[in-house]
Amino acid sequence: MASGSTLKLPEEISIANVNEWKGKLVDFMSEPSPYTLDGSELQRLDTAAIQLLLAFTTKLGSQEKDFSWQSPSPALLKTADLLGLKEALSIKK
Repeated sequence: MASGSTLKLPEEISIANVNEWKGKLVDFMSEPSPYTLDGSELQRLDTAAIQLLLAFTTKLGSQEKDFSWQSPSPALLKTADLLGLKEALSIKK
């Protein structure tokens, strides 16, 4: 069994459900590290979603916790690239 924790993101994170996902990410940080976000199904995200994901990755970085993306979706890659946030979000692709 692999060590660490993986959280699968939904098809959409937006202003409508960002509080729900904030809670899930906060809870996720209490799981064992390293942390992995599975972004394979994430097709729609708005600026609230990007801000949430940026806050999450920044928090993990400030705590020197290991983090990676598993299969970031084309929508996530495109949005992060357009906003110049791939490095800040720790997206390697």
